[in-house]
Amino acid sequence: MFKLFVGATIAFAMFTSPVAAQSGQEEVADSAALGADEGSPLASVRDALRSGGSGPELVVIPAGSSSTDGPCTPTSDVLQFDGGYRVRMCYITGEGETGQAQAGVWASSQSGILWFFSRENAEVLVKVLDGCEYNGHRWVFVAPVTDLGFELRVTGPDGDTWTHTNEAGTTAPTRSDTSAFRCSAVGIPAGSFQMGCVSGVKCEDKEFPVHWVAMPAPFAVGKYEVTFSEWDACVESGGCRHVPDDAGWGRGNRPVINVSWEDAQDYVAWLSGETGYEYRLLSESEWEYAARAGTRTAYSWGNEIGVNRANCAGCGSPWDRDRTAPVGSFAANAFGLHDMHGNVREWVEDCWNGSYVGAPSDGSASQQGDCSVERWRVVRSASWKEGPANLRSAHRGWSCCGGTRLIGFRVARTLTP
Repeated sequence: MFKLFVGATIAFAMFTSPVAAQSGQEEVADSAALGADEGSPLASVRDALRSGGSGPELVVIPAGSSSTDGPCTPTSDVLQFDGGYRVRMCYITGEGETGQAQAGVWASSQSGILWFFSRENAEVLVKVLDGCEYNGHRWVFVAPVTDLGFELRVTGPDGDTWTHTNEAGTTAPTRSDTSAFRCSAVGIPAGSFQMGCVSGVKCEDKEFPVHWVAMPAPFAVGKYEVTFSEWDACVESGGCRHVPDDAGWGRGNRPVINVSWEDAQDYVAWLSGETGYEYRLLSESEWEYAARAGTRTAYSWGNEIGVNRANCAGCGSPWDRDRTAPVGSFAANAFGLHDMHGNVREWVEDCWNGSYVGAPSDGSASQQGDCSVERWRVVRSASWKEGPANLRSAHRGWSCCGGTRLIGFRVARTLTP
């Protein structure tokens, strides 16, 4: 049976400028194109490129000096995109002429690139897709229509390399590798911030005293709240026993709900075992640091809730006070994280305390407080049913004794040196 590696559908936030999530329609279109016959995705992209289609500035690499006795060796990083993926390609003709890829252009927003050689019958479409939602890996699709010899190398931000080689005089077959790159984590940077109600907007006693917290090392945070698809994969493999109800709203890429703090602990333990990385819940201070993304305002975008920036009662979204929204339906913050305000409340690691008196200042979770009796645990953010005041970065609350339709969670990952 096909096994999901959600290690990270948990698509981790790439620490770059925030990019709006690809729409469901675009994902379906990409998926359909990848299942097509050899070369079929090329026509429209090729025509767009030849007619001056838009894209990043083209990069021209001068011809090299590879030998005809073996495959050529790409020597230059032609293009880097989406958090550090580097693509290199060289070619060799039957007459021994060698060179590097001469141009690159986006093929479908952030998920693909097209290499184009300015010679007859020498085009190769390369797509490196964010397949996290499908199988927890970024994957590579190659649809070459060429009889040149070439060597393609795609290197991920963690240094893993995927290669595709074609011998001169042979038309390369279409290749689709759905497990080329496990979704990687590029973390939230180390730093310090003032935790608590610093905006002066709708402050509550439990958000004081405002205090400095230092994050001594970078850490990785789930780009999205954990989804039903990810949870169901844990259940299928035996890592999670609880099968939460979706309230009739659908599963898939909606955030998992009706899970307790203990259920969330089962999930991160399973995920750690599946991937070999140390996954966990965020601490309360890590959560606020990640939600603020360098801001001191009520929300990461300012002091006003605005319209259709989040899912809540009064946010102006299609899901307000009705149900959860699919993850990634709203723009990310400056750290690349989606839905830090609204959609569902999120479990964090800490025990509940009614104020920040004696709270840790090093980014760790508080293990002192009411959880010793009834296992009260902190929840951050707010849900689709709550008003804008509860969506503030500083807002905090607690829950215990099981999950509700209002609560989900996201994961963190400790980064090793």
